[in-house]
Amino acid sequence: MLKALHSTKSMNLGLWALFFQVLEERSFSRVADQRGLDRAQLSRLIASLEKEIGHELLVRNGPRIEPTQIALQAKQHIAPLIDDMESALSIMMAGSSDESGSIRFGAMPGFMQTQIVPLLVEFQRIYPQISFDVTADDDPAAFMRGQTDLMLYYGPVHSLSLVEHWVTRAIFIPCASPKYLSRTGMPKTPSDLSNHNGIVYTGRVRPHSDILEKSGVQTRYKWKSMIRFNNILSAKAAAVAGGGIVLDMPMHHCYEEIVRGDLVPVLNGWHVPSLDNYIASTVEATKLKRVQLFIDWYIRRRREIEGEFRRSLQEDYGVPI
Repeated sequence: MLKALHSTKSMNLGLWALFFQVLEERSFSRVADQRGLDRAQLSRLIASLEKEIGHELLVRNGPRIEPTQIALQAKQHIAPLIDDMESALSIMMAGSSDESGSIRFGAMPGFMQTQIVPLLVEFQRIYPQISFDVTADDDPAAFMRGQTDLMLYYGPVHSLSLVEHWVTRAIFIPCASPKYLSRTGMPKTPSDLSNHNGIVYTGRVRPHSDILEKSGVQTRYKWKSMIRFNNILSAKAAAVAGGGIVLDMPMHHCYEEIVRGDLVPVLNGWHVPSLDNYIASTVEATKLKRVQLFIDWYIRRRREIEGEFRRSLQEDYGVPI
């Protein structure tokens, strides 16, 4: 019967550990609270495990749950493997949990190039004993499957393999160059965009939004024509060159251009919905002191930087953020 367990997904020991915890507690609610999950999410995870192995693992009688025979067999054979893995990890972490060594770091290319590289240099001046192996990819999934210890993304993603930390609220500023606006005029409302050229970011870092909002009101918009880019820095270059209006330029990517006058905010406070910036570490990497050291330092510095950007744009340049 246990031959049914020999599949890629059903060999996920973390998912089996979650199931055994439910088995021990005899309660989805208690385990969901302990793991910081929604009860429905936990139930779906266990159901996916049952579907994968092709056998029912729990018999549900109202509020009571009881293990099936294959669940008991699975616990007998798999639980020792989990114990061995946790012991091995503890030994590994004990030997590598100091404040020196390497951190594998992943982030989006545009953000990495303009925002993170200077911070890595700054951090390493303070902690020269810590080195970095950096991965820049426009698909967060490429560095969220264990290939990196630390990663930056828009979230949260609620992954059991990650420990997530909220950093800041991502602000998007619609803007265009003065040379473009001198030809076309300043758009004041979303309906004005039908007379303008759009510069549209299509990368996999975040979903494209066809919604604009202001003071709790949302509306859709359309362009006269568009140029699409899957790289945010290319989209910014096109806007600076006078190619059109970009609606979802992150504040950190257009702050300097607004200060220099290369870009001008448009639409009187209409903007695409904001997102949340997160930094996360894998569960294993969280045990490393150097990883937690960087997380704490990064959150503090990033909030300082973006707080100053926001204050300056509001007070010195009248940007409605």
